[in-house]
Amino acid sequence: MVEHLPDAVTLSTAVRDPGGQAVDMRLQYMNAAARAGQPDPDAAIGRLCSQLWPQMVDNGSFDACMRVLNSGEVEHGAFAWTEESTYRPADYEYQAVRTGPDHLLWVLRDNSARVLRAELLAAVTTGLAAASTTEEVLQILTASIMPAVGATVGAAVLNEPDSDTYVVRHIHDAQEGPRPPVPFSVTAPYPMAHTARTGRALFFTTPSQRSRAFPEAAHFFTDRYQSTAVLPLRTGDRLLGAVSFHFSVQHTFDPAERAFLTALVDHCALAMERARLRAAADGAHSQLEVLSELGRLLSSSLDPRTTFDNIVDAVVPRIADGCLIHLTGRDGQPVLATLRHHDPDQERALGGLLRDFPPRLDAEGGIGAVIRTGHHELITNVPGTLDRLARSDEHRAALHRLVPASSWLAVPMSHSGTVIGSMVLTQAADTSALFTERDIPFAQELAQRATQAVVNARRYTEQSHVAHTLQRSLLPKRLPELPGIDLAACYHPGAEGTLVGGDFYDMTPLTDTAWSLAIGDVCGKGPHAAALTGLVRHTARAAARTDADPLSVLRAVNTAILADQDSPSFCTAAYAHLDLGARSPRLTLVLGGHPRPLLRRADGTITALGRPGTLLGVLDEPRLHATMHSLRAGDTLVLYTDGVTERRSEEAMLGEEGMRHVLERTHGLPVTDLVSALERAVIDYTSAPLDDDVAIVALHLRQASQGTPLSP
Repeated sequence: MVEHLPDAVTLSTAVRDPGGQAVDMRLQYMNAAARAGQPDPDAAIGRLCSQLWPQMVDNGSFDACMRVLNSGEVEHGAFAWTEESTYRPADYEYQAVRTGPDHLLWVLRDNSARVLRAELLAAVTTGLAAASTTEEVLQILTASIMPAVGATVGAAVLNEPDSDTYVVRHIHDAQEGPRPPVPFSVTAPYPMAHTARTGRALFFTTPSQRSRAFPEAAHFFTDRYQSTAVLPLRTGDRLLGAVSFHFSVQHTFDPAERAFLTALVDHCALAMERARLRAAADGAHSQLEVLSELGRLLSSSLDPRTTFDNIVDAVVPRIADGCLIHLTGRDGQPVLATLRHHDPDQERALGGLLRDFPPRLDAEGGIGAVIRTGHHELITNVPGTLDRLARSDEHRAALHRLVPASSWLAVPMSHSGTVIGSMVLTQAADTSALFTERDIPFAQELAQRATQAVVNARRYTEQSHVAHTLQRSLLPKRLPELPGIDLAACYHPGAEGTLVGGDFYDMTPLTDTAWSLAIGDVCGKGPHAAALTGLVRHTARAAARTDADPLSVLRAVNTAILADQDSPSFCTAAYAHLDLGARSPRLTLVLGGHPRPLLRRADGTITALGRPGTLLGVLDEPRLHATMHSLRAGDTLVLYTDGVTERRSEEAMLGEEGMRHVLERTHGLPVTDLVSALERAVIDYTSAPLDDDVAIVALHLRQASQGTPLSP
């Protein structure tokens, strides 16, 4: 080990006087560096050191050796060597150590270029220890290493882990400054490709040496490239790439300089590997966080638009700079569902491009090909791929107006063996991390979760449409026109938007001057509730044709519910007979377990009408009571279901009192405004979605009617 040290090392034996004090030394051993400074190394062994190196006596280092031999204490110091016949004139430092009772180990170090290199290496080591990303390591190469060693141009080729993708990062040019990353082929006949591929270092003192070795690369090198060193970025047996140093003056690259450059690059390789491992761990953690957050977000809403927003919000910019999703349309062609990019300008540009040149299934690559084939697509040579995908000169120009991405990863979105779309993740050109093969499983899992969310949202939308269509069939298509009366109504299904609600209202003519009003709430949701609602409405209508008395109608409804029960069912209802043929309109009202309607008189007085009765469908003989009420011009009658009054916050319910407040503050307003105010009061009472159906019907008498014919 000592033999190959760059420091001059000697071992000598003490020569002592009769009193035992060391007065000289006889040389026993010199390593290669010490022999290089001795004209006749073999003849020097056994001679007195004071004779071999008299300058040591003059500069005081010889006396230091004697003190060490006599005391055993280590000494070190420095001096300027001027004797050209032995060692190179320079500033040196030494260290003298006694080994055993009579031997002295002497170490002489060149304290000029060597010290500067040591200081640089120490500074680089400190900086690299603090570097947490590959970009920070490259910045140290740019700001510290390449200028310090005298390189005027330098570059690094880096590979992507688990990938055949290489990228050249021009990280130092004394005249032109940094250049953007570009894709690189390690099979090219260039020095950098050779070293990145084989791991062998290359040193060229002259341009002619370089040109003979790599004639195909000669046109890349100008007069600024006199000498070149290319060293592998290696950690153990793993090659990360290569670093090149180009010098404008010739370098002989002696063993010391080669070793120094190698040490610098090895330190960078270790720092890059640490950064990569940290980035991989952080990336895996971020991916797990995204999947976890996405699961939570996608379960929070079944609205398609919200679903798409949740997907891209979870991905951008944490995992990718951009994310776009296409779904197949009715004709099978890709249709853009959502697009997000961290750069708003880039998002607008992408949106415009996809609008003007939508992807096609017959495309050679890109979104259409991923949907057609069901295979993922990983692209790192983006400029070349854009040229290949261009369908026309106009399309090519539009593609190149975009800020180019450094990579993109497109994966199919499949459900039950059928591809229903694609998800594309993009990274911007100024991003150090490219998508690689190791990102594909994450992207596929992300697409699978997004696919399930899209399918669920579609299914929810379809079911909700069916439910709403069926619900509309159970309500009047439109309110009738009654002379002298303004009508308004509203209906809101509860939170279960895919199920038919249990609330209903109806208004049908009985005679030319009489109408029936019905509002009710059947138990349950879904098909059973729809069937029960239809049974109640149609039974009430049929019963009213033979006997319009409200008591008779609700008894008939009760009998029909009891006769039709496969499982326990019940219904609440308010049924009224509105007679407009008398001198003043009369209302005959029967309540079957339903909330009492509210009547606001013309003077603002509010009264609850009717007498409570029992639920329908529970007892063979329900307790029902008919009440008579006279109506006058300016009166407003409001019928509603319990979804209004039982709207609950954390502390209380809206209740009848809440309705009365709305009626009071809307006195004098049109009946449509009253219903809108009630509707808003229910919805805004709490931030929670509606947990029950809401139905409201209101009528306002503009004037008294007597014998006025009504149109059915």
